[in-house]
Amino acid sequence: MFETPRETKQDKHNELEMETMFLRSLIGAAFAVAASGVMAAADAPTGYTKCVQLGATCSMTGTHSAAIGKSGVFAYKVMTGAFLCALDTFPGAPTNSTWCSYNPAAVSSSASSTASSVASSVASSSASSAASSSAVSSAASSSATSSSVASSVTSSASAAPLAPVNLAVPPLAFEDTHITVAWEKPASYADITGYNIYANGTLKGTVSKIAWPSGITNQQLYYDVTGLTPSTAYSISVRAYNSAGIESASATVSQTTTATPTVINVTSYGAVGDGATLNTKAIQNAINACPTNGKVLIPSGTFKSGALYLKSDCTYQIDGVLLGSDAAADYEFGNNRFPVYGTTGFGTVKYPDNYKALINTCGYYTDWNARTGYVADNLCTSPKNIRIVGSGSVVGSSGSSADASNSGYYLTTLAHNQRAAQGGDNDTGDPARADLLSLTGINGLYVANLKFSLPPDHMLFVARSSNITIANINANSWPTASTNGIHNGDGIDLSTAWASSLTASGPVGLLPTNAWIFGSTFDNGDDCINLNAGTSLPGTIAATPVNGVKIFNNYTLHGHGGVVLGSFTAAGFKNIAITENTFNGTEIGLRFKTGTNRGGGIATLGAGDFGVRALDNKVNAITKRAVVVMSSYADSTFANAPTPGIFHAIEINNLTGSVGSSAYAIETSGSGGTATNSTSGAEHYNLKFSNINITAGKGFTMYNVKGSSANTLFTNLTSTAGTFAYSSSLLTSANFVGCSPTPTGK
Repeated sequence: MFETPRETKQDKHNELEMETMFLRSLIGAAFAVAASGVMAAADAPTGYTKCVQLGATCSMTGTHSAAIGKSGVFAYKVMTGAFLCALDTFPGAPTNSTWCSYNPAAVSSSASSTASSVASSVASSSASSAASSSAVSSAASSSATSSSVASSVTSSASAAPLAPVNLAVPPLAFEDTHITVAWEKPASYADITGYNIYANGTLKGTVSKIAWPSGITNQQLYYDVTGLTPSTAYSISVRAYNSAGIESASATVSQTTTATPTVINVTSYGAVGDGATLNTKAIQNAINACPTNGKVLIPSGTFKSGALYLKSDCTYQIDGVLLGSDAAADYEFGNNRFPVYGTTGFGTVKYPDNYKALINTCGYYTDWNARTGYVADNLCTSPKNIRIVGSGSVVGSSGSSADASNSGYYLTTLAHNQRAAQGGDNDTGDPARADLLSLTGINGLYVANLKFSLPPDHMLFVARSSNITIANINANSWPTASTNGIHNGDGIDLSTAWASSLTASGPVGLLPTNAWIFGSTFDNGDDCINLNAGTSLPGTIAATPVNGVKIFNNYTLHGHGGVVLGSFTAAGFKNIAITENTFNGTEIGLRFKTGTNRGGGIATLGAGDFGVRALDNKVNAITKRAVVVMSSYADSTFANAPTPGIFHAIEINNLTGSVGSSAYAIETSGSGGTATNSTSGAEHYNLKFSNINITAGKGFTMYNVKGSSANTLFTNLTSTAGTFAYSSSLLTSANFVGCSPTPTGK
């Protein structure tokens, strides 16, 4: 900590003067030589001794000024003893650094901390810039006090961007040779061009923009660090950089890779990848043989199977094609997505049963070899630490064809067969269709890099689970010949959260959802990314909110909604962050939907909680609405929730793009059926939308929304077409700032 002369005794003042003189000589020498061009191609400052190359350890005795850099641009730090030659060792180090060096002259211990901090601050500015050189030289000579030197040098480094925040390894996003990290943008990020990622000081990669079709880009906020060593501790750092190449400080997270797993190849258990042989028993036997922390491998080839049941603490790597059988009999019947509905304390109406999925986490046989003694086990809570990865595909059926009962929609061959086996297109037969993956009751789930297609119903149904990562998948339920995609073919349904048990008094052992969905493409016959908090009275009693979900860097095409909350809203949502996604040709970009009897909307918010925050998302050619907030969705068949479903605590900032000529930029509505669609006591409130710029379309309609301008505020909402209407009985002109067209009360 620096002290001013008025607060410093004379001997301390003299010591600081000596430190300042040392810094002047250090800084002045470095910049004078750089400015003269003498060091234009040097790997060490003049007078410094080259020590080791990047990644090695430099052995020194005592305390010295050390440097890292190349081509005359260096970062400095005072070091004592041996140090690792790594970019992370020197804040602000040039990314093309190759050598470390040190000054043979020893540095006194009293000057070391001051010299280190100021030298590293100098390094964070661009030493190749004449303006930076001038600013630092001026700073070093303008004051005899270390406090003023520190202040001036810090201001010279102001060109550096802010560091990324909340760097983390998502749940189970690491293996023996790779670690995936994800981060968030800092509070101010307009100057950030991209991010550099380091592992133990070595640059492993650089990310900037994700380029989607139609010229759309999003800033990438994750990276998979590969080529790592098993059972090794790594410090992963991420630094933002700007257009001048100046880096921020580091955000750092530590993670140890796993040991090399024992691999169980399904072919060793008799599975045949010819696309015709039914391999259900062979693949299941391989799964059952997986040791703790082992891996089951489905290699290249097409392996047809019926329902499979996963084992905990295992990785399932699909590098070929896992193809679902078309026979309804190859999937056990009796799955239940909401098994407590209709049981004691949760109402009298049972949620309809359906077939088990191709891949399941609940359900088992007492005799696996004979495949007898089946137990559906819909309320299981024991599955944990399951990873489903690979370069291959999971395909639910051999094909698809038109659904005569739903014009324009398709069903897979398996879905047609399952519906027919349970009575046809009626209240029993149609809901009987299986999901492609039924991943329920899991604490610890990782799904990455695979392609999923042709589901009988939903694609990935993840229920009653927590600590989830869905990364870099492609979920396609839109056959090219269809006009509406596969009926009910959601991309992913993330439903409620893990609890050890559900009782009429509330959940026991409830965990936050803690889900990460990123880097994925969705092209679906229904909602793309759907969050589901249970419905009506049973969902209210179960009380398992969707709490803590990060949705970023995803791309949606066809689909009813890009990111959707509802219509199952009973237990509510909170801490939902939706960032840097693109919705291209989707019917609705951000879709909030609930109904009169469904209840909930946003869960109870405590200190540090927020409802929904959507930042820097983009829309293109949206066909219905860029954003919709509605409480007029159809009621469910279950008993009414105690209060109607409504939404509040939603913030949407920086949404840009285009909608179709018949689409609204934003529409909010209720269930009243009047001109203003308002139902007293069921209005949405505390909505804050800002910096929304939409081209084309029909403009904005803000009905069934209430609140003072301090809590419900629409700032800089613009549309190039249409009108801007709001309910004058609920809002006033004070709720709108800088909006175009001019908002008009109705």
